[in-house]
Amino acid sequence: MGFPLLPFILLFLVLLSIRLHKLNAKREQEEAEFWEKERQANITPAKDISNLRYITIPIEKFPLNFSDDEEVIQIENELKELSTHKLLNLTRVTNTDLKLTYGVPNFETMSKIGDDYDRVTVLLNKYAEALMEAGRTDDVITVLEFAVGTGTDISESYTMLANCYKQKSLDTKLDILKNQVEQSSLYFKDSILEKIS
Repeated sequence: MGFPLLPFILLFLVLLSIRLHKLNAKREQEEAEFWEKERQANITPAKDISNLRYITIPIEKFPLNFSDDEEVIQIENELKELSTHKLLNLTRVTNTDLKLTYGVPNFETMSKIGDDYDRVTVLLNKYAEALMEAGRTDDVITVLEFAVGTGTDISESYTMLANCYKQKSLDTKLDILKNQVEQSSLYFKDSILEKIS
């Protein structure tokens, strides 16, 4: 007498149907929650954004005019311009959360503030690379300590800073940097820790 497969096939199909039903219900609930959150965000009134702890670029500490390279000069000019702007690290903050936190009337302003911050982190990393090529390790440390202090999510900034610390035998600072990365919510945290250890 053969092994009865039909009951097992039916049981599998029933379990599969239950699982799919649960997944669909969960997806529908998440979608409903998202649209409710978006509805709330779109009616959030303006909040006071004048007293936020904005980031400012310490441009006076940077080694400006160290190079005749046009790309470096362009980076410095952009950093000078952005040093007059208000900046906030809004990385991984969704548009919905921006509206909920700061109000719909401030959405464009806060988006610009976040975009400017993102631009600064890219420029600082490029600037540090140019300083590294020029052999200006102390200046690289100055620039990258600022970038890392603001919570940049550019992993190369952390690895470059760690390499400078190792080169200068700044073990205490390296330990502080590792701890900062460990405590962070950086997307590439594990990868960064592996490279700087």
